[in-house]
Amino acid sequence: MSDLESIGGVGALQRLMHLFIHRCHDDFIIGYLFQGRDLDRIIGHEVEHAAAHLGGPRGYTGRPLGEVHQPLRINRGHFNRRLAILRTVLREHHVDEEIIERWVGQNQALIDVISDGSDCL
Repeated sequence: MSDLESIGGVGALQRLMHLFIHRCHDDFIIGYLFQGRDLDRIIGHEVEHAAAHLGGPRGYTGRPLGEVHQPLRINRGHFNRRLAILRTVLREHHVDEEIIERWVGQNQALIDVISDGSDCL
C-alpha cells in the first residue's frame, strides 16, 4: 500500500493540504508570504507535489520550485516554520509517524531550492 493510500487517498490529501495552507496563511510568522495569493492554486500544487512523493498517480505541473519561491526571499526560519506547521497538521489528523517523517524529509530536501539560504535574525 502506498503512503497516499494509507492516508486515505487523494481526497484525504486534498483536505490535509487545504488545512495546511490555510494554517500557513493564518500563521503570525509566515502568513504574510501567503497574503494576496491564490490559495486554491497553491493547495492544488501542494496536492500534486505531495501525491507524487506519496506514491500517487499525479505529478507536479507547476513552475519550477526555485523560480516560484526565490523572489519571495524565504529564509531558513520561514522554511522550517512551514515544515513545523505541516508536521502539526499531519499529527493532528493521525497520519502515521513514519509517513510524516518521509513526507517532511522529502520537503526538507528542498530547503536549498526554496529558501534564499539566509538564517532568520
